[in-house]
Amino acid sequence: MIRVIKHIIVEPTADQMARLGRIQAIVVATFPGATTDIVPGLLDDDLVVEVRLPLDNLNDWRAAREAWGDFSRLAAPLPGPTDPESDEA
Repeated sequence: MIRVIKHIIVEPTADQMARLGRIQAIVVATFPGATTDIVPGLLDDDLVVEVRLPLDNLNDWRAAREAWGDFSRLAAPLPGPTDPESDEA
């Protein structure tokens, strides 16, 4: 399968590791065929979520990435079967 590599740079903050985890969870929930890894950024303190996305998801990636913005609005856990407010229960 052909994959496209996308990078999401996460600058250093007090909650950087938690943000990295949330970003990875959001990406994999949105694109189950994607894989992620945390790699060093170009600057010493930056970390990057490296996403390996199936090529057929590339157009959907663009729309999702625009909706995600800087991920600050997506800080809450994603609704799911274990979430009492979820419609998927």
